[in-house]
Amino acid sequence: MSENSGKIKFYNGENIPLELHKVRIVQKLHLVPIERRLEALNEAGYNTFRLSTKDVFLDMLTDSGTNAMSDRQLGAMMIADDAYAGSQSFDRFRKAVEDVLGKKYLLPVHQGRAAENIISNAYIRKGSVIPMNYHFTTALAHITQYGGRIEELLYNEAYVIKSNHPFKGNINIEKLEECIKTNGPENIPYIRMEAFTNLIGGQPFSMQNLRDVRKIADKYGIRLVLDASLLGENAWLIKQREEEFKNSSMGDIIKEMTGLADLVYFSARKLSSSRGGGICTNDEAIYKELEPLVPLFEGFLTYGGMSVREIEAIAVGLYETLDESLICQSP
Repeated sequence: MSENSGKIKFYNGENIPLELHKVRIVQKLHLVPIERRLEALNEAGYNTFRLSTKDVFLDMLTDSGTNAMSDRQLGAMMIADDAYAGSQSFDRFRKAVEDVLGKKYLLPVHQGRAAENIISNAYIRKGSVIPMNYHFTTALAHITQYGGRIEELLYNEAYVIKSNHPFKGNINIEKLEECIKTNGPENIPYIRMEAFTNLIGGQPFSMQNLRDVRKIADKYGIRLVLDASLLGENAWLIKQREEEFKNSSMGDIIKEMTGLADLVYFSARKLSSSRGGGICTNDEAIYKELEPLVPLFEGFLTYGGMSVREIEAIAVGLYETLDESLICQSP
């Protein structure tokens, strides 16, 4: 093992970058005896969602809400403004969304599935069809709950496990247009793109593919909705794998991605923090369609079911999404 140019070189020839942070808090773990772990599995009916963490040594069930927050996020939580309306915390959240995602209208929600519920309630009717690159479980549930159905339109390469294809999350443009013609654009309230496709292993789509989807959406007068819960990872892989963007900043890539969508929603549990979420747009008409549903399902328009401390943490976390030094880089 040797150190060279800030990287540790292991015996197998792989270069692993040094982590650019200091550890300030350590949480003690307990390795439960195997006999107790077997008992716990049996008690839970072999359903990992029913296990208690007191019986779990290393929890890899999900990436939602598991990321540690930064010192700046924790510091920001201490200056949160608890006002029910007119909160400065919400003002800072709204500014962060506009600065990072390029959207001026923001509706806060307590998590990503809450955003899906509001969007589905507003646009899905019995017989609606939602074309997408791939579903997420909660997105599928909300669409079907309101009488719609989905059509997953990935290229065949996406299902090949051993493959070097750089953008398995791309939507099949030919299938997309066929889907619209078959079902009628009047029955398709929006096209959904997920960045990046969580349930097929976190596969990204390319910027060119998103541009092509935008052209189809414009051709038929259909909204384009972007699930941006893992936006930073998709943007980073565009930078790494799409020649046009190799010298672009994360900020520029993210803003081009969100700029191609009429409506962007995200779960902050994946994007930037441990709780919360939001819906944002530059279209005032869309904002007005969704606005009445936030007080109905979530809370007032300046907190949306979140504590103001979470709102402060999300605002800081959004800016930190642009920091390339915080992204795990491969050599």
